[in-house]
Amino acid sequence: DFVCFAGEHCLPAMGTLPRIYARDFGSVLLLLVAAVASRSNFWMRGLTYRSTVLPVWKEKIFKSVVYLGLLGTVDAVLRRGGQLLAHAGLPIGPGSARSAGLLRGLLLHAPFVFWALQGPLSSSTRDDRGWSEAASKSWFWKWLSVKVFKDTRVVLSEEWRHLTAEQRSHWQHRHYVIGMHPHGLLPLGAIISGLTWASGGLRGITASGAVLPEPPDSGPLLHQRWFVHFRLRAAVATGACGLFPIFFEMFRHLGGFECTKPFVRDRLREGKDVAIFPGGAQEAVFATPGRYVCYASKHKGFVRLALEEQRDILPMWTFGDEAIMPQMWDPPSSVRALQTLVKEVTGLLMPPIFGGLPRFPPLTLVAGVPVSLEDLWAPTLGGAVTDAAVEEGHRRYIEAQRRLFDMNKVHVPGGHANAVFEVR
Repeated sequence: DFVCFAGEHCLPAMGTLPRIYARDFGSVLLLLVAAVASRSNFWMRGLTYRSTVLPVWKEKIFKSVVYLGLLGTVDAVLRRGGQLLAHAGLPIGPGSARSAGLLRGLLLHAPFVFWALQGPLSSSTRDDRGWSEAASKSWFWKWLSVKVFKDTRVVLSEEWRHLTAEQRSHWQHRHYVIGMHPHGLLPLGAIISGLTWASGGLRGITASGAVLPEPPDSGPLLHQRWFVHFRLRAAVATGACGLFPIFFEMFRHLGGFECTKPFVRDRLREGKDVAIFPGGAQEAVFATPGRYVCYASKHKGFVRLALEEQRDILPMWTFGDEAIMPQMWDPPSSVRALQTLVKEVTGLLMPPIFGGLPRFPPLTLVAGVPVSLEDLWAPTLGGAVTDAAVEEGHRRYIEAQRRLFDMNKVHVPGGHANAVFEVR
């Protein structure tokens, strides 16, 4: 199949070129087909885009096609890269193509196939059955909190100091839909302080350090020293929680599940509290030090859901998440177009366009006073609500986030005193 010169440099014979090119580009073509199908049918997006939930069997077939394409593409890159290095006189790895293929099969294909079969292709990301208390107490999160970011905290907003004991007790014994900002490229502060014990969980301590009395009937679970019945879960973009290694394990074991309305509704009706990032991946575009964007002016589905399920909304803001991985303020239009395309396919903002080196600022998750929506609730659980009610609930939510931000920015570490709250 190869023509060799002087026994040293070998080139593929003409008759083998179509087969070789098919092997190289077939995987890329498979990925492109999967991307086009996903974009057209919103296979990796929620019910905001689709009228029905994607059937499980179709989801598994789609993921299998994506994995085959990814494996084949990575294999082609490694294979061709090794050949180029050998041709340049820098041989790395096995001396024969057969040995190199066996090595790739052993170190790449076999582990990935095993992971996929034991993970996304067998376990559901549509519920929170993968949640593990042990995972939320893992040493890794504490190490990340103490050794990498130095200072991560979860505190109460200063607004809680202005409530009476009766008002505090009222809010401490309810369940919520939680609205979180900013998303950042990856909201590590919200994950570390919100979904794990690394910061100790919510207690009766405000951003300024004021101490408030904790409820006498507090519970043993995360954040239950303040919110007595709190059982926090997180609704996550489908592409993040159900497709890629590391993210799949992290979100699944920390209580993450697909951010699709029926799945969120089911968790709420189980008596759990669900955190949602209304800004989604698009909010990550604005992630840069000194910019604080609440990308929610047109995102109101979470408000409608809260009203239909007769829940109030708990606003939360993580100071510092905006600065961890700075994004370029004004990337080239071609790059922005590529990001838009990938987001339409996966729901994720990729590729990231870094505007600076990663930073490790102090991270402070602040829990505001819940937004009272009871007068706007549906008359029955799951009932319909008017657009006017949604608009009013959304207005209250934005004002609550603005109030939380302005009342606490001077008290949290990281130099946010002159920060300006933006709504987009």
